[in-house]
Amino acid sequence: MISKFKLAALATFALAGAVQAQTQITCLTNAGHLSRQHAPLAEMFNAMQDEIEVIYAAPAQNYSDTHLKLMRGSATDTLPDCAFEAYNQLPSLARAMAARGQIADLSTLMAQEEAGWKEANYTDQMLELGQVDGVQYGMPFNASVIQWYVNADLLQQVGVAVEDFPTDWDGVLALAAKIDALGDDIDGMSYAVDQWGDDWPFQVLIAQQGGQMLNDAGDQVTFDQDGRSVEAMKLARRIVTEGGYDPHTDIDTQLTAFTSGKVGFYANSPASAKLMQERVGEGFDLRSIKFTVWDDANGTLPTGGNAGIITTQDPEKQAAVWEYLKFLTGPKGQELTAKNTGYLPTNVMSLEEEYLGAYYKAEPYFATPSSQYDRAGAWYGYPGTQSEKIWRDQRSVIRAVMLGETAPEAGAAELKAIAEKLMQR
Repeated sequence: MISKFKLAALATFALAGAVQAQTQITCLTNAGHLSRQHAPLAEMFNAMQDEIEVIYAAPAQNYSDTHLKLMRGSATDTLPDCAFEAYNQLPSLARAMAARGQIADLSTLMAQEEAGWKEANYTDQMLELGQVDGVQYGMPFNASVIQWYVNADLLQQVGVAVEDFPTDWDGVLALAAKIDALGDDIDGMSYAVDQWGDDWPFQVLIAQQGGQMLNDAGDQVTFDQDGRSVEAMKLARRIVTEGGYDPHTDIDTQLTAFTSGKVGFYANSPASAKLMQERVGEGFDLRSIKFTVWDDANGTLPTGGNAGIITTQDPEKQAAVWEYLKFLTGPKGQELTAKNTGYLPTNVMSLEEEYLGAYYKAEPYFATPSSQYDRAGAWYGYPGTQSEKIWRDQRSVIRAVMLGETAPEAGAAELKAIAEKLMQR
């Protein structure tokens, strides 16, 4: 890979015939991703060549903190050389940085690769996750669509095999009710949309009906079209009344209850697959399966995760970051990322036998993300600076609906009003 690194910007010598100096690049990610993903990948990249050294800045706390650090760095001209921005926050960041000439258009770098390189590695659908206003600002690194984690032992107790897990919501709720009836210490299911840190699971309830959160321009709310937000709130209430979900149990306790064998099935990102497996151990037969989609023909699932962006304007460092991003999003980088976490690989070549193909056959528990590749849709972000407050306020409304304190119709109307008011700020 690095033997082809012939860009003129990286061929700078202090003296004629002198040894090429190493280019150092600094990247920013969040603490939750650094140790399990970025640290081992950076170590491997640094060891496999001697022209580029990758180091990481002090990590952000989470996606929101990453976004805040980058917005501040943009304003003060103290940006790192590359960063990993959540898909739903990329639009507002990219637009602000593009206006200041602080973010690279990666299509120009893609165009310098050999013929067929892009098509061999990435689908158009996956690349779109890193595009804003038609410009390729990010290379998809992590991708996740929600999935069910299943306690096969509890399913067996109610006479259902994992292979017969229902594919429609009526069936899912009926199964959860049977599991919930097994005992006072057993809950049927967990879908903690009322407690989640961001609106990803709420967007799931809209997208799986075939809807969009915003219009294509990203400036008008559309999640209420065709009554989808009302249906989403009705389903949220049914998850409690029929599925046995307990909103009074905090989200961390729900995870502990599931990994302790006390919950039938649990909704979460495939990024938790490795951690979930480690926590369950030999406690029960842990499986993962595709998530339930309301509209099979048109439904999608919002893709969580992040894209790598180039935030340096130094040509030498831009070229170096590009090599690193190609490695991270290439077949080997995605193989290691998927094995270390459970994330959906963003590189199609990584699904071949020599990378993840044989692994997925041997470990079907980790293969669920790849079976949902065609469901991967947009994770929307609101314009303006109030996305976090929008979700905090909406989450309170959703919780009130789930608790039966607010009717689904009234809750849906509040969700729209909150978004339309705050997205203008």
